[in-house]
Amino acid sequence: GRMEPYLILGSSSPRRKSILQYFRIPFTCISSDFGEQSIPYCGDPIAYSEKLALGKAKTIQAIHNPKGLILTADTIVVYQGKIFNKPTSLEHAVAMLKTLSNQTHSVITSLALLQNDQLITGNETTQVTFSQLPETYLRKYVKAFSSLDKCGGYSIQDGGGLIVHSITGCTYNVQG
Repeated sequence: GRMEPYLILGSSSPRRKSILQYFRIPFTCISSDFGEQSIPYCGDPIAYSEKLALGKAKTIQAIHNPKGLILTADTIVVYQGKIFNKPTSLEHAVAMLKTLSNQTHSVITSLALLQNDQLITGNETTQVTFSQLPETYLRKYVKAFSSLDKCGGYSIQDGGGLIVHSITGCTYNVQG
């Protein structure tokens, strides 16, 4: 029979899938049902996103116990020490983007690689600067690029160029 792919992507994110596909890395997908709300924000964004990535990996391991290497990730948007999660409404998305307008925020992605009891974690931070954006423009952006499933209310590959002025660091980190 066919061998199961060695890499298990613990995510249902189409952006993470497409990055692995782009690099021709064979993998299988298992979505993690980890409750992110179970981890309180500790004031340290990197430690927080690492805990979330690890929680996702451990949940997949506990439920599915796959033979391969489990890869999970968690991305957060941070500005002035505050975490911008997925907006709860279009109004909320507009309010978030208004706050980030003409400012630089951090996008932090933490990774967890887990196999049996071996664990590696890592993280990457990218600085993203938004242009000065009038509210009418942001409303159109939010409607055009449904941003409710994206932290900070925006997606770098879906019209991101319309609001992003510059990026310092890894672009893939912002994508997925």
